Amino acid sequence: MKLAEPRVVIEADPAPPFTYWAPEGSTIRNHPRNPAIWVAQVAGQPQRYYYGDQCQASRYQHLLGRPLTEMPDPPKEAVWSTHCSTCARTSDLGWARMNISYDEDTRIIVEIACG
Repeated sequence: MKLAEPRVVIEADPAPPFTYWAPEGSTIRNHPRNPAIWVAQVAGQPQRYYYGDQCQASRYQHLLGRPLTEMPDPPKEAVWSTHCSTCARTSDLGWARMNISYDEDTRIIVEIACG
């Protein structure tokens, strides 16, 4: 499976292992307090954060745009959190947890990310 490779400018050192998460035309920099966190910035848009791939979210990017029912069961030791993209939820940062976000009306997967 080939991951998306948006056109981005990478000013981060070290660079992130993947760029599929970054908006087209963004500039990727390291977080000022933690170089293992990356921030994609585009003027006029909210910043996007990337916490690496400890949860192996890169393996599931092919499911974006697919029905939630196509998401496989998590591997035995994995921690996954599934939630609708507009629903209230507790936000705590768990780099090894994979967050699966879906549209509440269509139940289509809209984001898969670690954190």
